[in-house]
Amino acid sequence: MSSSDRTNPRAVVPLLMLVAACGHFNRVGISVAGTERLIPVHGIAPDKMGMVYSAFLLAYTLAMLPGGFLIDRLGARTVLILWGLGSTVFVACSGAIGLSVSEASGLWLGLMIVRSLLGMVNAPLHPAAARTVFDEVSANSRALSNGLVTGAACVGIASSYYGMKVLIDRFNWPVTFLVSSGFTLFVTIVWTLGTRAARPAASPSQADSTPPSVNLSDIGIVLRNRSVMFVTLSYMAFGYFQYLFFYWITYYFETIQKRPASVALGYSTMITLAMGVGMVGGGWLADHTPNSLPPRMRRAFVPVLGMILSGFIFELGLLASDSQVTMIAFAIAAMAVGTCEGVFWTTSVELGGRYGGTAGGLMNTGGNIGGTLSPYLTPLLGTLFARHYGDDMGWRLSLATAGAIVILGAALWWGVDGPVDSNPNEDDDSAESPFAMASADISSQI
Repeated sequence: MSSSDRTNPRAVVPLLMLVAACGHFNRVGISVAGTERLIPVHGIAPDKMGMVYSAFLLAYTLAMLPGGFLIDRLGARTVLILWGLGSTVFVACSGAIGLSVSEASGLWLGLMIVRSLLGMVNAPLHPAAARTVFDEVSANSRALSNGLVTGAACVGIASSYYGMKVLIDRFNWPVTFLVSSGFTLFVTIVWTLGTRAARPAASPSQADSTPPSVNLSDIGIVLRNRSVMFVTLSYMAFGYFQYLFFYWITYYFETIQKRPASVALGYSTMITLAMGVGMVGGGWLADHTPNSLPPRMRRAFVPVLGMILSGFIFELGLLASDSQVTMIAFAIAAMAVGTCEGVFWTTSVELGGRYGGTAGGLMNTGGNIGGTLSPYLTPLLGTLFARHYGDDMGWRLSLATAGAIVILGAALWWGVDGPVDSNPNEDDDSAESPFAMASADISSQI
């Protein structure tokens, strides 16, 4: 796609940011409802509520690869419209269940079903956003654009902590979900109309052309590509570490370090926002990596540096006795690991070429496997270590394990080289991208 045929990136990137923030507000909001009402008022046991959270993640992970295939088959814009419509329905269903069912077991079962369906329709969100950036944004701005989109997701998460609580206190939780559903429908309409208005009118030749056919058998081509698999494994390590900040950092400050609940929540919010800042900064840095570096090193520079720094700084934070020092170290670590996010998405889609949605879906499958293991293994390891070293040191060692995993994940970038497609990017400006340059250097080997 030539630059003249693209949607205006000044329009499409803010729209993608709005979509990502909305998706993650809906994703995390259930945990606020659980803490504020479902557990203490409706009597759903914490472990049962945890199963509701995991139901979303499990369906989200299982649907990720099929969702990536749909992106390549139907187009990213269409899939994001379907995301919005499906999210509108299932977020509303969450509220409807609360209005119609009061008994804990029935409420739990209904939420298990609805949250699974919501996880399924949310699976293509990030791969579709990254594919849109690949299709619509010039090569030398893609990492920054992906960083802005994923940074907006962090804003959605951070705003859900206080936004959902305010709405729940005012309207109760079922009505809050109906309000969220209405907002999601609004975002879907804005995305649909905004992307239509931003796209230039197609010429007759463009209108008659069709995208290359992508079949189910093509998924095997992606699975057999070494570079995509190394990115996926590295993103799995990244996901294991990143999800600690979403699920266990508040618990660590409040329960292990004995900080007041309001303080622990404030720490978690600041750490999440710091991660979002890192995502934007890392995207900019990746797009401006010095041309003097070899193309393969240009591609790996930001994620390798970010993952190593985040792991070491996180470990240093665990050694601090002052919780404020720990929070600052964790925030810096979150910012450092956030710098990698945009590069992961840019790389996976550029490596995939015309299978970019599938490649992005595969990478995010790996990330969510790591993210699903993290909430389970972290307390398990903490309990095992606590038997020998006490609760405080047990949790520190469990979190330190995650820091070591993200550092090991950085090493996997040295296995990333060539694209799935021998001609993944026909853009006029593809040579400007360090990612595309690295792919082009070894494409003859694929």
